[in-house]
Amino acid sequence: MTLDQQLRPDHHTGPDPADAYYGGVFGWSVRRQGARLFLALENGLCAVTLPKLTSGPVRNHLSALGCEGPSLILPTQHGPRLAILAETDGELLLRGSLPADVTVLDSGALLPLPTGQQAPGMGPEWLTAPDPRHRWLPSVSAVLAGVRQRP
Repeated sequence: MTLDQQLRPDHHTGPDPADAYYGGVFGWSVRRQGARLFLALENGLCAVTLPKLTSGPVRNHLSALGCEGPSLILPTQHGPRLAILAETDGELLLRGSLPADVTVLDSGALLPLPTGQQAPGMGPEWLTAPDPRHRWLPSVSAVLAGVRQRP
């Protein structure tokens, strides 16, 4: 075996395509657990989760501000939830300051990512996929302002 054959990346030793995409393009950390792929919410990245059925006003608020960002539909036992990716902005989230059906995930939490191998509705799906041309995220304050405007 020649040296260039030893050093040539292949599907066993080459970079993970998901890591290359999410990490290289957006600067996000991903983790694998078996065949499942997760987004590590760290380094200023967080997610605001809420029931998908009540997410319309929040998405409309962000759209009106021109700061829509990526969002994932996550199936749960209690129905689908929407996870809106956001940038932590120093807002202090006091326990009890959010509606009971809203959660902010950060500090190393793992958010499941679509792998493209599931039937629709059976795993996480992008509602609004990340766009390499618009890599910024809305601030968590902007997302929570929309959350508080829900009826």
